[in-house]
Order: sequence, then structure tokens, then C-alpha cells
Amino acid sequence: MSQENVNTLHRARDAWDADDLDAFLSEADPEVEWHIAIEQALEGRESTYRGHDGVRRAWEEYHRTAWGGFTSQAEEIRDLGESVLLLGHLEVSGRTAGIELGQEFAQLITFRDGKILRAEDFLSHAEALEAAGIEE
Repeated sequence: MSQENVNTLHRARDAWDADDLDAFLSEADPEVEWHIAIEQALEGRESTYRGHDGVRRAWEEYHRTAWGGFTSQAEEIRDLGESVLLLGHLEVSGRTAGIELGQEFAQLITFRDGKILRAEDFLSHAEALEAAGIEE
């Protein structure tokens, strides 16, 4: 099932890039949890969104707020069986102030029955690798 999980991740990322919430939600388990690190870094608060309603709120916040210019580049995707580790880079631009930030970025994504069950964001590859139990 692990290749299926990698394919699910690719479809979810494509939906995010296409601003297609319905397609994004179709890849998420109804009990999904999304732990977002960027809010803690930028706004000083930890955020966890639960369920499809929570993902809808996160979507609106990220696609419709001042921090609307998020793009991520996947540099490496590692199939870990029931989870997938994405290592990449995040670019953030503010809509009103025009501030641009570049940041190392990673996600550890856990799946259930081919759907995203838990996504945890990290602002360093080292933290994500540690969370995944990988030593490098």
C-alpha cells in the first residue's frame, strides 16, 4: 500500500497547488489531523486542525489571508510504509507587505486506508527525520 500512499500525497499536493479544496479533501480521511508548524513560527501559535471542517478552516486561512502566497517544492519523498516523509523547501510571501521568506520544510504524513490521516509539518529536515525515527 505504500506506493498508493505516495500517489495520494502527489494528488493532494496537486489539489493544493490548483486551489481545489474538494480534490484535496477527497485525499483526506474524515478524521484527519493536520499539525501546522508555519503558524507557530510566523504567528507564535501552535495550530492543529481536525477533520474535514478543520482542514476547510486551514484552507481558508492559508488561501485567503495575508500569508496567502505559499508554495512548496518537494526535494525528496521517502516511502516509510504506513507513512511518507516529504523533505523540501517552502516559499512564503505576504500579500499586503510583500515580505518573502524561504524556509526548509518537511511533512510526515500518516495514512489509513489510502487516505491522509495525520500530517505534521516541520520547519527543518532534521526535526522531521527525528520524528520519523530516521538517523542521518
